[in-house]
Amino acid sequence: MDAKRAFVWAGKYFALTSLFAVVGFALIAVGGYYGLQEGFAAYESTESYTSSLAAGAPGFVVALVGLVVYRLGKAWAFFKTLTAATEEEVGETFDTEHVKSDIVAVLDDRLSDMQHDLQSVNRELRDLKTEDDEF
Repeated sequence: MDAKRAFVWAGKYFALTSLFAVVGFALIAVGGYYGLQEGFAAYESTESYTSSLAAGAPGFVVALVGLVVYRLGKAWAFFKTLTAATEEEVGETFDTEHVKSDIVAVLDDRLSDMQHDLQSVNRELRDLKTEDDEF
């Protein structure tokens, strides 16, 4: 793969991971902010850790979803760009028409050699037959 196409695929990977990072970190920030706000508000009113954790749990779940979005998005972007780049490179490297023409050329050469060998054997047989006829 030439450097230009490698750079293009690296750019696509960077763009996809950046998109998932922005979405994931936004969810983490919103969830963390909401969870802390609700947790502190519940703690100020009840002074109970369990009630503050229960009040902040939905926000922390959103933050956890943001982390999952980031990690899965990063893995998906890697898989998508790597397989697409590999398919593109292999598709150009292994051109089926070129492979077929190479195989046909080799077979044609072998058949030509076999035909030449058969003609030589026929000539030798004819020569032997003419020698037998002379005796």
